[in-house]
Amino acid sequence: MSFSIFASQGVTSNVNEAIQLASGGYEFTAGFTDRTTGQAGVSAEGSNVLYTQDMLDNERWMRFGFDTTQQATNDIPYWTDPPPAPATGIGVFGGSYMPGGVTRLFNFGDNTAYNAADEAGDFQYTAAGGSLDFTQCNVGDLLLARFDFNVVPQVANTTLEIALIWANRDANDAITYTFALTGDPVFYGQGSVGKTFLNRPVLTAYFASQEDVNARALFAIRADNIVQIQPLTTLINIVR
Repeated sequence: MSFSIFASQGVTSNVNEAIQLASGGYEFTAGFTDRTTGQAGVSAEGSNVLYTQDMLDNERWMRFGFDTTQQATNDIPYWTDPPPAPATGIGVFGGSYMPGGVTRLFNFGDNTAYNAADEAGDFQYTAAGGSLDFTQCNVGDLLLARFDFNVVPQVANTTLEIALIWANRDANDAITYTFALTGDPVFYGQGSVGKTFLNRPVLTAYFASQEDVNARALFAIRADNIVQIQPLTTLINIVR
């Protein structure tokens, strides 16, 4: 006796859609406001931005915003096979490798209360435009955010902190809580002054609630001496 199992086209389609929605993915950009030289995936040289004495004195985080103009200029696909998808407004990969159900992971032109500076109190940070954008992600997703940047120490024995300045928001986009989601600090000792060091730290975050999914976030650094920073690229990976 033989048996035949048939799956209707509708059932197969639903299964494929479910698999796609359950898949993770990533996007890559060099669309930082302060990256006025070089392109994503082609050059590891950026534009120096100074972490100033005033920032140092106030232990202020310097945030790195995004910009629609710099994104269009910097995110030029550097391959021809397979033919690249349009990158403008999305990232270098043009959304080809996004998580299921997600069409963007960056909002390059975002300008809300989150983007304003806070230069008072114990937790200070600079103004910066744009944001990472998780609004199409899901509760339960995991964020792996790689920040590629160069550091040029100006003083020996400098410690550099890296963070996402993260702001949870409610369903009305009102900020409920803002904090620095920090990674491991980096130390630059004797002989480091004036040299360029490439860094690629990965910061992680989980989405435990809709306030996490609706959060705004930007990369930032803080140091105990004046330093030059060159923001280069970021690879945003959503794991499911």
